[in-house]
Amino acid sequence: MKYSPGAPRRLSPKQEKELALIIEHQLPVDVGFEAKYNWTLAIIAELIQQKWGPTYTLRGTSEILHRLGLSYTKPTYTLANADEEKQKEFIEITFPKVKKTVRWEHRPCPLSR
Repeated sequence: MKYSPGAPRRLSPKQEKELALIIEHQLPVDVGFEAKYNWTLAIIAELIQQKWGPTYTLRGTSEILHRLGLSYTKPTYTLANADEEKQKEFIEITFPKVKKTVRWEHRPCPLSR
């Protein structure tokens, strides 16, 4: 062997799979973290310590997630009371009018797509 295999993993493959399932199918609040609705590295590291014992740094936690094929994305929200007709009217009629009336000093409008 031409390189060191490194230290043995502190979580078994079964534990890693269970961790991935928890992250994919539950919210932090579902597993006992107060008022948390999205996963962070700190919360995941704390979950690992509470559930299985090993302590991980944020970087170590990030490496586990990478190995499991998970990556950080911010949650997106949709407004429950949003009126699609009004949104469509704004995008197609109102916004183009507003965009034409504002001077952007030879720069693109920061609100346009």
